[in-house]
Amino acid sequence: MKLLYEFKEVFGDDDIPEVLISRLSDENNELDKPDFTVRVSSLNNDGKYYVISKPEDVDGNGKGDKNDASYYELAAKLVTDLVTLSDIGDKKRFSRILIRFKPGSTTDIEILHFKDGNIIISAADFIVTVTDPDRYGKYRKVKDLIDADGDGDADSNDRLIYRNLATSFASMTDPSP
Repeated sequence: MKLLYEFKEVFGDDDIPEVLISRLSDENNELDKPDFTVRVSSLNNDGKYYVISKPEDVDGNGKGDKNDASYYELAAKLVTDLVTLSDIGDKKRFSRILIRFKPGSTTDIEILHFKDGNIIISAADFIVTVTDPDRYGKYRKVKDLIDADGDGDADSNDRLIYRNLATSFASMTDPSP
């Protein structure tokens, strides 16, 4: 199954950290027309994120509730670690990322990076692949690593950011938008 998430607009107009998390179905390849979008914000600008729109059911119990909100809140916290996606200084390199299971795999995860203006899923500007989940579902290996935290090098800190994103993504038990 192909499952995509879109993270964009890491900071809103009012300088309060905000993340839009959009889900796209297998059939939907239009980045600008997601099937479902959830707004998550750090209302007090304190690093804690809260869902400010109704969350979609991701735990498979048939309702969008606070358990589902916790998945989105964690994902927002993790994605704000990607300085190359945020508006912090001149570090922003990408306008959005999409996370999906690698085509043909039930465990490997691709994190597709898109620069401003690129809305073609099949033409990502860069792809990081995260593999090898342990028995607890935590991902251990990162292929084609790039600088995620904006410090100018690709190192263990960047590897941890991508591993955490992949682990959070894979933990959502109901992947259908």
